[in-house]
Amino acid sequence: MTAPATDPKGHPEPVEVAPGVFRVTVPVPFRSLRAVNLWLLADGDGFTMIDCGWGDDETIDLLESAWNSVLGGKPVTRLIITHFHPDHAGNCRYIGERWGLRPRMTQLEWMAANAALKSLYSDDFDLRGRFWAQNGASEELVDLYRRETVLYDTGVRLTDAFDRLTDGDTLTIGGRDWRVMTGQGHSPDTAMLYCAEDDILIAGDQVLPKITTNVSVWPWEPLADPLKEFLDTLDRLDKVLTTKTFVLPSHREPFHDALSRIAELKEHHAERLELVKKLLPEGETRTAAALLAPLFARELDGHQVNFAMGEALAHLNRLLHAGDLERSEGKDGIIRFSKTTTQR
Repeated sequence: MTAPATDPKGHPEPVEVAPGVFRVTVPVPFRSLRAVNLWLLADGDGFTMIDCGWGDDETIDLLESAWNSVLGGKPVTRLIITHFHPDHAGNCRYIGERWGLRPRMTQLEWMAANAALKSLYSDDFDLRGRFWAQNGASEELVDLYRRETVLYDTGVRLTDAFDRLTDGDTLTIGGRDWRVMTGQGHSPDTAMLYCAEDDILIAGDQVLPKITTNVSVWPWEPLADPLKEFLDTLDRLDKVLTTKTFVLPSHREPFHDALSRIAELKEHHAERLELVKKLLPEGETRTAAALLAPLFARELDGHQVNFAMGEALAHLNRLLHAGDLERSEGKDGIIRFSKTTTQR
């Protein structure tokens, strides 16, 4: 198996990370990520492409360059989108029209993408601002969010139709059988691809090296428990993957040993949950916004405010559902959390 390339500077040429599997790295307009990995898989008379990148002219030029470098005159014959987020679905329409394709993705991800394009679901701008304020965000923080958040429809265009992926499907790509495995917590029903024979996982954002994927509570489901969904997904992966699994993540470098990384991710969230409990003294209440400074050491830009608030709430809600915390809404309309005082 070809060793993964070192993290390149700028926008590198595509790299073959495993036989017939090429990594294409393109930029994204988010300070915390900077780039996303797309994948081209040799597939008989053509290539299967996984994910689309952010939708702008720079990325389109990089895609055309990558196709010229990798395809050898063959077409892209299949497009798979792991999940609806803009760095993964952005150039969906361009790629679909360029190669005459409908994308393949799970139904919930397709629906989430279409809702976001209509400024609903994850992109209801005003609703998010009110929700952050209700959870203790100051006027200054909400204003920062309003000024700097990146809206979904600035970087995403979809095709008119799609073909559905379902958990448990098997896709044969280039002589390899890839099992579709879906995950929750980061997005509604993200798709991953696992080839058991070669022990390769195309992981999307579910299992990332060195950084942890965002897991957030959003205003349309204020009592959601996405952290449990995310951890449950890791438990399912833990039963399938191995210490030798070669993980192809959507951000940063490919790596080996999925099980060790899954264990690290579980430990990370366990530590964060313990920290949240320590940040709520007995008999006192705290808002989600009050936890941002101790939870996130770096200075947040307006776009990151979304993810920081959402992730603080995800950990608070996990403890709420576990019975460790109580949630209350004061006469001022502000939501606060405190340690549980009565046995359930």
